[in-house]
Amino acid sequence: MSSDLALAIGIQFLESGKAFILSMAQDYLSLKKTDGSDSRGEHQLCYRAIGTRTLYTYIVATSHGPLIFEVQAAGSFLSTTPPETDQPYQHQRTRGATSLSLSLHAHRSKHQAMAAPKKTMRALQYDKYGGGAEGLKHVDVPVPSPNKGEVLLKLEAASINPIDWKIQKGMVRPFLPRKFPFIPVGDMSGEVVELGSGVTNFKPGDKVISISFATGGGLAEYAVAPASLTVARPPEVSAAEGASLPTAASTALQQLKAAGVSSFDGGSGSVADNNGPKNVLVTAASGGVGHYAVQLAKLAGLHVTATCGAHNLGFVAGLGADEVLDYKTPEGATLRSPSGTKYDAVVHCATGTPWSVFAPVLADRATVVDVTPGIAAAAKSFLQKVTFAKKRLVPLVLIPKKEEMEWLVDMTRQGKLKTVIDSRYPLSRAQEAWAKSMEGHATGKIVVEMGGAE
Repeated sequence: MSSDLALAIGIQFLESGKAFILSMAQDYLSLKKTDGSDSRGEHQLCYRAIGTRTLYTYIVATSHGPLIFEVQAAGSFLSTTPPETDQPYQHQRTRGATSLSLSLHAHRSKHQAMAAPKKTMRALQYDKYGGGAEGLKHVDVPVPSPNKGEVLLKLEAASINPIDWKIQKGMVRPFLPRKFPFIPVGDMSGEVVELGSGVTNFKPGDKVISISFATGGGLAEYAVAPASLTVARPPEVSAAEGASLPTAASTALQQLKAAGVSSFDGGSGSVADNNGPKNVLVTAASGGVGHYAVQLAKLAGLHVTATCGAHNLGFVAGLGADEVLDYKTPEGATLRSPSGTKYDAVVHCATGTPWSVFAPVLADRATVVDVTPGIAAAAKSFLQKVTFAKKRLVPLVLIPKKEEMEWLVDMTRQGKLKTVIDSRYPLSRAQEAWAKSMEGHATGKIVVEMGGAE
């Protein structure tokens, strides 16, 4: 059997019959042509059955294109009714009262599920630390192959986060990048075109979003991503919206959870819990993480005070914030709520705010969750922990979780969570998107679209 043949999962199937049908497919894949060649990429593989009209479809992916199984199942005897072809391959197996028959017909499928990926692709990469947007170079490189537990995606969109250019700056060296040259950006959306071994929960043609934090790959036409951090994207969620969620929305969600928020249904969660936060401050609320944090806090039923630049006051209020402060005013600089509210929790997305600014505006028991901690913040957090302080600074490092990504996608599908896109760029202008992110004043998310207008 050719090493590039792999069996994909069924589009639809009866769970009880899955192993039986897949084992028949494996029987087919173990066969070779008598001359030793393998041209099954140019064939359509079909199950045809007489009986009930319940139809199940399976796909065998090859480097030349897919092979398609169409299965009709009945409770008694099933027989093959092949279309007119030359010398069809026939195979039949019986399990209990059910028999399935298989025919291979020597013609190309007219309804291929997914064309095989190109051998090379356009991408942007950098080959050393530093360099900013100018350090990104346009290249043609081989399309990667998925390893065990990975999927290969034909990318539709990717979103840039500050961590992407911080990695380029060397802020997490020597851990990342693992090697040079490196194709950056880990948040992506696209279409599954190939499955690595062991992947059974996706099939070619599936629309998905994914995060590939350590290996990047998002600024390219194709990328591999871990199946364990890949989730389905419903048609109600655009590719750009989907690519924006994994890092920014997940970070906002984990910040609120770290602050003690336990539910986001607006009534039965933390607000009803006397030990949970009721008043939250969100800093840099118009940014990628901040604009999600405001919405999620309101879903949890919290009173939200937010800070942002003067030109975004109306925008943040429109997200649901109860009070909005211009961070450049005296009130905004000191984080003081106009109503005199003391904060039980702070979702801190800005930089350069010392603990001395937070302390006076916090309730007796409060948690400041910081996604941009420096050395001084880490030291302060450690000291507070060992002294059992009631007011705590908690540094947060995002740990992506598939179940959280699925929930965020569903909230987006329902219209309960909005993604605001600051700007969109085609892959050919990705350096501009990179520079825009480094400037630090984007409202919402910055997205690169692989099929975007030049």
